[in-house]
Amino acid sequence: MSGNRFYKIVSLFILLVFSGNLSAQVEGFKKIKWTKETIAPGPVWKSSHTFLNDTIPQNINILVINLLKRDLSLFYNPKENGFVSKQAVKASALAAVNGGFFNIKDGGSVTYIKTAGLITDADTAKKWSRNSNMTGSVLIDKKGHFVIDPAQPNSFYDNHSEYSDVLVTGPLLLGKKAKIQLPVGSLAKNKHPRTAIGKIGNHKIILVTLDGRTDQAIGVTLEELTDIMISLHCQDAINLDGGGSTTMWISDKPFSGVVNMPCDNKKFDHEGSRAVSDILVIK
Repeated sequence: MSGNRFYKIVSLFILLVFSGNLSAQVEGFKKIKWTKETIAPGPVWKSSHTFLNDTIPQNINILVINLLKRDLSLFYNPKENGFVSKQAVKASALAAVNGGFFNIKDGGSVTYIKTAGLITDADTAKKWSRNSNMTGSVLIDKKGHFVIDPAQPNSFYDNHSEYSDVLVTGPLLLGKKAKIQLPVGSLAKNKHPRTAIGKIGNHKIILVTLDGRTDQAIGVTLEELTDIMISLHCQDAINLDGGGSTTMWISDKPFSGVVNMPCDNKKFDHEGSRAVSDILVIK
């Protein structure tokens, strides 16, 4: 058995040992009143400014995408951070969300990232050292197939050229319809704005943003985010960068396409976007 294969099996075993089943549906989730719009063949946008558990204000945006009709990819600038709206336009995207964790001051991803089959960063061993929250990965192969998987050593992605786009992120939330044990720490336990991606069946993905840090949108813990992804029928799901980075963008919408309420300006409006290094785009 190869080292990478052994690592993958052991990683998945460790993640699933303490995992639960998908019984933790969010109370009242089915009663949410959604505004729904088909923005093009393939993607459906749903949004709601609502109360979860009848008392907690949340602002939720969801994109459900049929990958038989649309393509998912990563767009990345290793040299300079940029707003999701501006990067999405450069990528000729139909829709987009912020992607992985990055260096706010100097720019560039702080986790493994490959786009269009290329690694564009230098000195990756130093930049991409792994922490305990980075337990998963987003993989897109050359045929457009999408996978959410436990994180592997960086060498695994170097040696698997079939994956044209790779992003190590986390924590992993769901794997094969099982809850994954979350790391201990403030990232998981505190309520924050969140961005996540999930897989539904063989050909659908879902992009989710939940706003936070205002009295009109509180944000969620990672446990609560996991339960929301379960309520959205995901079998696999992973957390992306959140907080002030959380942004959903849709082409030709008002406010430069920003449809959620990013919180980097500490206001409940569309103007608080943060410059990020990479985004997930729908074309």
